[in-house]
Amino acid sequence: MARRALILVDVQYDFCEGGALAVAGGLDVAHSLAAALRDEEFLSAYDVVVTTQDWHIDPGEHFAAPGEEPDFRVSWPVHCVAESDGARIVDELADAVRGIDTVPVIEVFKGHYAAAYSGFEGVTDDDEPLIDRLRAHGITDVDVAGIATDYCVKETALHAAQAGLRTTVLTDFAVGIRAPDVAELYADGFPAAGVLVR
Repeated sequence: MARRALILVDVQYDFCEGGALAVAGGLDVAHSLAAALRDEEFLSAYDVVVTTQDWHIDPGEHFAAPGEEPDFRVSWPVHCVAESDGARIVDELADAVRGIDTVPVIEVFKGHYAAAYSGFEGVTDDDEPLIDRLRAHGITDVDVAGIATDYCVKETALHAAQAGLRTTVLTDFAVGIRAPDVAELYADGFPAAGVLVR
């Protein structure tokens, strides 16, 4: 029997309007996801909810060196430093997640000492890889949402599919950086990788 997880990728203040790496529409996604999680019918489709967070301690070349311009491909402005306000999940969504009492919630942190775009590169508080925790819960299917479609949502979805999970990206609950890249992913990139788009 199918068991489904909802993976909420990096809905953090640094990736929303006003943050260090702001993505236009990030706060709208946070609001929409929070409302959805308070909807019993929506939540009833899931056996597990996962949140992922960039949680950088010393990620090396992932942060541009002081005085150097980031290239926005390999190096980035300082963002989502562990324990900082920018690394927090947007309050409205965090409150909705805390209010879940019908299914387990798994918190995943990634990028401690290196770049990490996929939630599957992250670990729980007790250092368990996400895929191991999902398998322990018997998860067969995942829906992926969050920020940003053309970076961390993409990598999380691709890794989920590579791990053998039936994977869907929820377009109403995801926002990207470059519209042409997002359109290409939805039209070609995701389908070619076996990732559904809904």
